[in-house]
Amino acid sequence: MDHEWTEDEFRRDEMVQLAARVLLRRPGRVPAPPEIDVTHLLTIAHERRMSRATTRWWSRWPRQHRLPLWRRFGRWGPAVSVAAVLMLLVGGIGTLRPDGIGGPTAPEPTGPDSAGPGEPGSRPPAPVTAGRGVTPARHQLASIARYVATLPATASTGRYTYVHLQTWWAADPATGQPIGGYDQRLWWAADRSGQAVRTDPAAPESTPDVFTYQPGALGVAVADPAEDRTVLAGQLAEEQPFDEGPQAVLRSVVGLYRFHDLSPLQRAAVLGVLADADLYIHGPVLDRAGRSGVAISATGTMDGAAVRDTVVVDTATGRLLSYERVALPDGTLDAAGTLTHYLVFLRSGRVDQFGAEPGP
Repeated sequence: MDHEWTEDEFRRDEMVQLAARVLLRRPGRVPAPPEIDVTHLLTIAHERRMSRATTRWWSRWPRQHRLPLWRRFGRWGPAVSVAAVLMLLVGGIGTLRPDGIGGPTAPEPTGPDSAGPGEPGSRPPAPVTAGRGVTPARHQLASIARYVATLPATASTGRYTYVHLQTWWAADPATGQPIGGYDQRLWWAADRSGQAVRTDPAAPESTPDVFTYQPGALGVAVADPAEDRTVLAGQLAEEQPFDEGPQAVLRSVVGLYRFHDLSPLQRAAVLGVLADADLYIHGPVLDRAGRSGVAISATGTMDGAAVRDTVVVDTATGRLLSYERVALPDGTLDAAGTLTHYLVFLRSGRVDQFGAEPGP
């Protein structure tokens, strides 16, 4: 005769308990949402951006918006089409001017704001961002770092590291320094020998200045940057003590990009160092070379004066695109400020000889 289970034995059965946990929800308990890896989200976002870039513009419109006008409005289509044509004709006649259709052509913008990066002008350009950031940048920088660490490393060969940058600075009445700037292409080897060629962006046809460095003569910030963010932080702190605040961390990273073509793992380590600092995010911007990125800043003092340091980071590659320093009015840290200095990092790579540039 089969054994009949008592109610206690039935409740203590392992499979019955498992089924109860699966089938019976606790009253008032909301199931937790599934966790999604941020690195996976970034990868999907960039894949979608690349796929959209290769899609014809008209295919992005809903199908009903791509229908002819007379089919979109049913039996009222012919009347709507005639009315639309009449409106276009009336509007076109109103735009006729003695100078031609549409009136005179607007003049091209002039001045330093419209000039290329690094070109000196009579007045300082406007800052890339206005005001102090209010949102901590820690989480977004960490997310970008995780994504960049997954990027494939490109083959980097050649005796010389190549870095192309442009810089600009405002006049300083206190020191008598006039407004200026230059475009620089630097080639340097592991023994710290190299060559730098500087041209004046305002006079590109002028004779460039050439600087030659014998072995050991070129001062390089962190000769061999680490791929571990803790080790890299120690290397950068030797160049710029971090106890001087988050602006010191930003400036140490800027100094690194003046000399190096960093691998994805090194860039991820740099972003990790920045994520550990007290920095703030401003959101998407365009740098002075027209490239998109996210602006990260720190506000504090330098030589007793209030300043704001801002860098623009490419979220797709993790590269530092540009840097700028803004002087702020006394006691007004939230103001837009006046631009006093900026750097634009245009290109980097490895080559085998002076004068050569890396491939695309």
